[in-house]
Amino acid sequence: MTLRTFVALAGAAAGVMYLFDPDTGARRRALMREQWTGLARCAGEALGVAAHDGPARVGDTLEPALRLASTLGGALLALWGLRQLEELVETLGGLAQR
Repeated sequence: MTLRTFVALAGAAAGVMYLFDPDTGARRRALMREQWTGLARCAGEALGVAAHDGPARVGDTLEPALRLASTLGGALLALWGLRQLEELVETLGGLAQR
């Protein structure tokens, strides 16, 4: 058994003993259950808000980004086309001179 495994098992055993203590374990478990219930409720509300408002917010932010990407893509395509046209003219010019 490695030291890391031993420490992990000792920590897990201490946590189990803490929660199942005969004197105050029931109160600790009830408090922990209440905290987890509150956390789950908050997470559910946050997911509900995200599902309701998310698409509208993403649409407002995504549209300018897509417009910028398409503009940059079009500019790069135009530059690539000009370079190809330049090579085509050079090739045709060389053929015409022969």
